[in-house]
Amino acid sequence: MQSASGKARIAVVRPRDAASLILLRGADDDLEVLAGRRPRDAGFMPGVYVFPGGAIDPPDRIAWSVEAGAETLGPKLARSARAALRETWEETGVLIGRPGGRLSAPSGTAPIERAYLERGLVAAMDLLTYVGRAITPSHSFRRFNTRFFLGDGRNVFGEPMASEELEDVGWHPIGREALASFRDVTRFMLARAIALREGTASGETPLFYWAKNARRIGVCREAVGTT
Repeated sequence: MQSASGKARIAVVRPRDAASLILLRGADDDLEVLAGRRPRDAGFMPGVYVFPGGAIDPPDRIAWSVEAGAETLGPKLARSARAALRETWEETGVLIGRPGGRLSAPSGTAPIERAYLERGLVAAMDLLTYVGRAITPSHSFRRFNTRFFLGDGRNVFGEPMASEELEDVGWHPIGREALASFRDVTRFMLARAIALREGTASGETPLFYWAKNARRIGVCREAVGTT
């Protein structure tokens, strides 16, 4: 499309809702984060280390039979938390929750729910802390509106393993050289998550975004417990 000045107008891609989970374990010099490297042939951020996560799918809007504590987040953040938990399981093979008694899975149950039921776990959303939100720059060809959550490694069940979506998956020391490939938004959210975990975070929940090709930090208006 041509503007009045004759210059081509670039179409802005609408960001897709997404969610990501920052899992930390240990403390001080032994602090580790669960992360993996995106395949080098990936269409989005190839070869970059990231937290597990992905787009929110329509089924994520429906409450799970194995979940608890969703009311602590509110409907909007609850569906984001479901996506973060589901994507983490799909990409790394681990579940986050607490013991809840082993039950058989009814036919038609979603794979993520079956995984919790078979392990005798409850997807306890009250174990998650909302870290903040980030929106991909408007000039990107693929954009996401991502909510980040923090979880504790003591509530992780299973050993992380690589998948088609993430390579070199595991508990990586925070200072590991490979994590230097973290993008600025990933480093920002990791720092915020560590501060929340240590009780030193200040200010309101942040919104990380770009305006006029410059990084901006605003206030996320999606307060916990709202719709």
